[in-house]
Amino acid sequence: MKISYNWLKKFVGFDLSPQELASMLVSAGIETFVVSTGCGWSNVVAVKVLDVQKHPEADKLSLCKVSDGLENYSIVCGAKNIAAGQIVPLAKIGAVLPRDFKIKKSKIRGIWSEGMICSEAELGLKKESDGILVLDENIKAGVALENVLTELDSILEIEITTNRGDCLSHLGVAREIGAKLRKIPTLPAIETFNVADLNCVELKSDLCHRYIGSVISGVKIGPSPKWIADALEKSGIRPVNNVVDITNYVMIELGQPLHAFDIAKLSSRKIVIRKAVDSEKIIALNGREYKLDSEMLVIASSEKPIAIAGIMGGECSGIDEKTETVFLESAIFDAVSVRKTSKKLNLSSDSSYRFERGLGWDITELASWRAANLIIEIAGGRMDARGDLRTVKYERASIALKVEKVSKVLGCDVKEDEIAEILRYLGIDLQSKGAVILCTIPSWRNDIKEEVDLIEEVARIKGYDVIASPEKCAVKVYAPGNSLLSAVAEGFKVKLNGFGFSEALNYSFSEISELEKFHLKYSYKIANPMSKENEVLRPSLLPALYKNLLLNVGQCSETVTLFEYGKIFTVLGERKSFAAIMYGKIWREWWKWAEKGVSPEYDFYFGGAIVRNILPSDEFIIAENLNPENYYHSGKTAAVVYNGKPVGQFGVLKPSMSDDVKGDVFYFEIDLEPLENVCAEKKSLYKAYSKFPVVKRDIAVTADRDLQFAKIEKVIKSVMKSGGILKEYSLFSVYSDIAKIGDGKISYSFRLSYRNNERTLTDVEVNEDIDVLLQKLNADCGVKLRR
Repeated sequence: MKISYNWLKKFVGFDLSPQELASMLVSAGIETFVVSTGCGWSNVVAVKVLDVQKHPEADKLSLCKVSDGLENYSIVCGAKNIAAGQIVPLAKIGAVLPRDFKIKKSKIRGIWSEGMICSEAELGLKKESDGILVLDENIKAGVALENVLTELDSILEIEITTNRGDCLSHLGVAREIGAKLRKIPTLPAIETFNVADLNCVELKSDLCHRYIGSVISGVKIGPSPKWIADALEKSGIRPVNNVVDITNYVMIELGQPLHAFDIAKLSSRKIVIRKAVDSEKIIALNGREYKLDSEMLVIASSEKPIAIAGIMGGECSGIDEKTETVFLESAIFDAVSVRKTSKKLNLSSDSSYRFERGLGWDITELASWRAANLIIEIAGGRMDARGDLRTVKYERASIALKVEKVSKVLGCDVKEDEIAEILRYLGIDLQSKGAVILCTIPSWRNDIKEEVDLIEEVARIKGYDVIASPEKCAVKVYAPGNSLLSAVAEGFKVKLNGFGFSEALNYSFSEISELEKFHLKYSYKIANPMSKENEVLRPSLLPALYKNLLLNVGQCSETVTLFEYGKIFTVLGERKSFAAIMYGKIWREWWKWAEKGVSPEYDFYFGGAIVRNILPSDEFIIAENLNPENYYHSGKTAAVVYNGKPVGQFGVLKPSMSDDVKGDVFYFEIDLEPLENVCAEKKSLYKAYSKFPVVKRDIAVTADRDLQFAKIEKVIKSVMKSGGILKEYSLFSVYSDIAKIGDGKISYSFRLSYRNNERTLTDVEVNEDIDVLLQKLNADCGVKLRR
């Protein structure tokens, strides 16, 4: 949304420059850019037109002689409104106009032009203009244009998060400025009237929470005054006529969408707020016809819809030059209903954008009176009737805020007086009750729902830079609920953060071509996607994480280690999944590789070791991947099994699918949904370590080369599960030499770890257990101890 710097100053007096203001708003959590500083040109002066002649070689061009008081200039001009005696802006040779347009001496149809006479559009003052800008005749020639146009304005563009719909207006942004500067915004003066009750409105759906209608008769439709037209153009809205422009003006001023109907065009002069009838049609103000269904809310006359509620009015009831009686609408429509209708119809507007984010209860009434005042002032007429219909009883939310918790959560000392001051300037009513402040939330802040939201408001306004960095304050990680799923996900995050991984946050949408690259199939297609990149719901976290990897590699990152916890959508429905992707060089100092001059990279073995390390308990085991995804490299993949069921896979991506980068790309994904119903009694994944020492032994065995290694592992695991003293094993060497171990043979070297949780083991016990293992390996697999 575009915001006027001068307009903000009318709400809150401040001395900040546009750049300083933008920086302050960014620090408050509102992304802000200065898109225009008013004077977007250089070397443009006021000149007097001395003479205008027809161009000898072009019927639509004029040859003008102008003067800046010192010199005369010959200018070729194509504007129809140029005339001798005018004072106009001239961009001299070397001048620079908006969008870095540089003025050079040029020959036009055989005649040299020594500059350019400018229009408002060329100066960046308006989007469109019919001709050159004609200045006041009393302005002295030669004066710099920026000294002539005293009302130059800077334009800021803001981007908000979806929960801050209250900032989609000049008043909303002014509140944020006021909170930062400890000032109260000044609201426009409004006069209310005592008039007859409205009896022409019927409210038939609870999807409309509040509906205020006003009938204003005797209006005269015409162009808007310059101050309104200019305000709209600065915000990127095209002026239409005085009444329509006032509704748009109040929307960008206060944040409340309004709509005006020509009541004479309505059959029976009756307004009905109802759900549409299936297959009912309406031609909207954009000239397009839309087919409605019974889930959509409409504003209707006694016969047909005249507006799609919260989105766009109908062509049949629009305001035109013949309108004399206006019906002014100010309402609160259900946000979810407006969004669903907008997406179904693929129709959005400035109004729908605001309704979808929620409106303040009080602003609806304020905006209704403000617009009525302006219509009567500018278009004439009088208010005949007014009504305020409601389907819900609104009560402001109250939240108890513990004073000591603010400092505890933020990690810095915040006094009660400062907390109260910040919250009051945000429009929150306070009542102190000892160590607790009872906060009554204003209607426009529907994003504040819990105590932690109030603490965030204090942090925003006080400044995030005062919060201690993580290494200076202890941070406790909370896992929501008692489900093992939440505990496992939080455990994964903590461990991977410790390994230097970063968390990625991606949309739940994907592009079909991205899925096809990894042989993934989608189950749900979006009816009205925002773009081609968002046409289906993702069945895996891989495509987005791979895009993140390529983006980082494109920025010259040698190492990319990312993880994501999010939703996927498969034939089984919506699932919760956890994934990690690794690529490039491993941090060498882990194992002092820097001293050896080597740069190892993430491969199957190192990635597998990280996966094994982050798995939270012995119930998660690494096993042979019997049904690998198509994107894994054959022979470089394994499965994660939980209670005998495969829940995840990991491995190296096929070279054909990761050919955008050099080297292996390791990927791990686990479906956490099967853990959702694990009994709540399992509150901790912690197991006490034995205080008795571990006994480690190395053995080397020989086996037939064609024997699957998985069979050897199966035997070792069976011995471990039998309840013996063998607790861990690892393979540390694979060796083959025909001269030493024979043809068709291979040698495996294992490190075995033995432990008893109740006492220290003896050599005799360990030797006996090794013999049992070797006998079973020989009996089941023909594996023998290497001599």
